[in-house]
Amino acid sequence: MKRIAAALALLAAVPLLVAARDPRGDVTVCGSGAATEATTPDLVAVDASAQELGTAAVWRLTFAEPLDVPDPAAAPLRIDILVRDPRLPAATVGTESGLNRIVRWDATSVDAPVVIKWITDHSQTPFNPPVIEGDTVELRVPGRILLGESANGSESVQRLRWSVLVRGGGRCDGLGGRPVFRLRDATASSPRAHAPSPSAETPRTGTGRGPAMIAGMIGLGLLMLWGLRRFAPR
Repeated sequence: MKRIAAALALLAAVPLLVAARDPRGDVTVCGSGAATEATTPDLVAVDASAQELGTAAVWRLTFAEPLDVPDPAAAPLRIDILVRDPRLPAATVGTESGLNRIVRWDATSVDAPVVIKWITDHSQTPFNPPVIEGDTVELRVPGRILLGESANGSESVQRLRWSVLVRGGGRCDGLGGRPVFRLRDATASSPRAHAPSPSAETPRTGTGRGPAMIAGMIGLGLLMLWGLRRFAPR
């Protein structure tokens, strides 16, 4: 039974390591969950990775349509990456719980900086503006700013957990609720190599490697099943 429980836990954790998709047309009224007209950009995919040898966190958000920044016809968009450092106590901010950092960007202009908020310390640090390309927004934050600087002058971001909340004009679109997703370990030098397909007919996985991921997960499941049958008590 212990072997079975361990295998199921490992298999359940696999989806948290890959890029995440968000359903189209799921923009709601903030705080109520009621569906509404999508005046706020509709988030459809997030590719989150640990880059620069694990010392920088990168979130690449893909929306259903190209972004207009600033949008003269709507309230400024706000992107919040909710982050939990498991080494620190979690806090609650408004209706969001289980976090202790927020990576925030207000789309008031293309030059508006990303702001890293340390919730329990009541402090914040501005950093570089995001990279905006059509329907994508890429936020990059060094681990030393996001989690704190270690003795060697850097900090690994591998341990953090994240989720996303997009707001504007009283409308919300989110992915994950409490921060539970992990960063994938990026081996490529540029996150653009993992950008979602721009085709509306192709399911967006956030990595462009959907079939390979599915095949890998099936293979992992078969391997664990073989191990359970091979080593189970008779």
